[in-house]
Amino acid sequence: MGQSGKFHFKLQPLLNKERIYEEECVGRLRDIQGLFMNEKNELENLKKSKLDSQSLLSSRKNQVIASDELRTYEDYFLNIGYRIDASKSRIQEISTAMNTVQEELVEIIKKRKGLEKLRDRWEEEYKIELELVLNREMDDIAMTKFSNKLVTENDQA
Repeated sequence: MGQSGKFHFKLQPLLNKERIYEEECVGRLRDIQGLFMNEKNELENLKKSKLDSQSLLSSRKNQVIASDELRTYEDYFLNIGYRIDASKSRIQEISTAMNTVQEELVEIIKKRKGLEKLRDRWEEEYKIELELVLNREMDDIAMTKFSNKLVTENDQA
C-alpha cells in the first residue's frame, strides 16, 4: 500500500498558529473589557459624587454659606467636570480599541474556521481514497487467491 494509514494535514502548523493568535486576541479583548468596565465604574462614581455634592449644596441653600466654601464647591465641580470629561474620553478610546480587537478576532476566527473546514474536507477525501485503495488491495488478493485456486485445480486435473 502506497499511503500510510494516518491522515496528515499539511496546513496544520498554520491552523495551530491561528488558534494561538485567537487565544492571544481573546486575552487582549478580556483585558480591554476589564479596562472598559473599570473606567465605566469610575465614571459612574464620579457622577454619583457630583450628584451627592450638588444635593448637599442644595440642602444648604437655606443656610448662610461662606464665600470661601462656595468657591471650594465651585472648584470641586469644575474639577469633577474635567474628570468626568476625561473619563468619557478614555471610555471612547477604550471602546474604539475594543472594537478594533473584536474585528481582529472575527477575522482570526474566520481564518481558523476556514482552515478547519479545509482540514475536514481533506481528511474526508483522504478516508475515501484510503478506502478505495484498501478495496483494490482486497480485490487483488481475492483475484490472486481465485487464480491460484484455478491453477491448482487445473494442475490436479
